Amino acid sequence: MDLTQAEVDQLLADHQRWNDRQGGRQLDLTGRSLRGLALAGRRMDGAVLNDADLSHVDLTGTDLSHTELIGANLQHAKLPDADLYKANLTGADLSGADLTGARLLRADLTDAVLAGAILDGTDLTKTYFFRTDLRAAKLRNARFDRVGFDADQVSGWDATGATGTVLAGSVVTDAGRTTDAIDALRQAGALVRPFVGKAES
Repeated sequence: MDLTQAEVDQLLADHQRWNDRQGGRQLDLTGRSLRGLALAGRRMDGAVLNDADLSHVDLTGTDLSHTELIGANLQHAKLPDADLYKANLTGADLSGADLTGARLLRADLTDAVLAGAILDGTDLTKTYFFRTDLRAAKLRNARFDRVGFDADQVSGWDATGATGTVLAGSVVTDAGRTTDAIDALRQAGALVRPFVGKAES
């Protein structure tokens, strides 16, 4: 059964009290549908939203830091300026999602689908892409800082104007062929260089 806006508002209030250590309860909406709800600009940090349906939901400016979104459906979700710091997006489907200006610092995007997603101007500091589908993704003017790639699908991506550093040895797959991630990014318009220092955890 879908949740009503009033029910979600009450759950979010309880979650904020939990976050502030004032009682309340952690938000856990595993497997629930949140479609059609007003969630823009809300505080959902530390929530559990595994396998939740957030497709087409407006999450502009929402705090989703430290949130579990494993296997979540975020197709065509609106996430401009959202905070996804250390969010676990393993296996999440963000195809066609708008993440313009979002903060993806240290997010886990293992096996995530970002095909056709817009990541223009995103902060990708210490983000690690592993088996991520980035085909036709837009990463224009994104900030790369110690970003890692491993076996990611990148055919047709656009990284025009992206700048920063990529972990040395990072590789991606373009049209079925494994290639150096830095070379692939440069071909896609990015101005990136290898990071050869110690990658901090």
